[in-house]
Amino acid sequence: MEGRIKERVIVKYNPKYYDAKGVYTKDEWTEFSDIGRIFEGKRLSIEEYLEAENNFIAFVNDCLDLARCRYLTINWSWEYEKKVFRDRIKNVCKLDPSFDESECLTLIHEIEAKNRVSIPIAMYLFKLMLRNAFNLSLSNGKRKIKFYMGYEYYLHFFTCIDSETLKKIADKRNLYVVW
Repeated sequence: MEGRIKERVIVKYNPKYYDAKGVYTKDEWTEFSDIGRIFEGKRLSIEEYLEAENNFIAFVNDCLDLARCRYLTINWSWEYEKKVFRDRIKNVCKLDPSFDESECLTLIHEIEAKNRVSIPIAMYLFKLMLRNAFNLSLSNGKRKIKFYMGYEYYLHFFTCIDSETLKKIADKRNLYVVW
């Protein structure tokens, strides 16, 4: 691990399809709501979406394991997000049968009670972030890690993990470190 925290951006998009101005030139899906839409002549299936989602979750888990993180702290992006969090998480739980509503309510209670959460709960939150349920970042100051999802499935990852190690973890998960 390096001594200084650096921001890296992790994506599912192959860098060879960025033009000289940094614009991605392929027509690819960018969010959960794109499931069922057609991109490059092919309909995005839930299975294809889940493969990418699971790759991002595994990437973050690998990095947290490497840094020996046992918890993360929730950092709200906007006070508005904190106010609507309860409704948004309930809506996501209703839309996706893989989310149990009672688990969601337990999650809401735990998050409202404290901002520090275990890694399994943090990964549940991260899954909801990947699905655009809300905007927040998760961090561990002691372990020098912070991350959040940007627009169009860009993971902004701040860490001391060296570039080569991060690239190997991304490669293993079919992801790319683009800067």
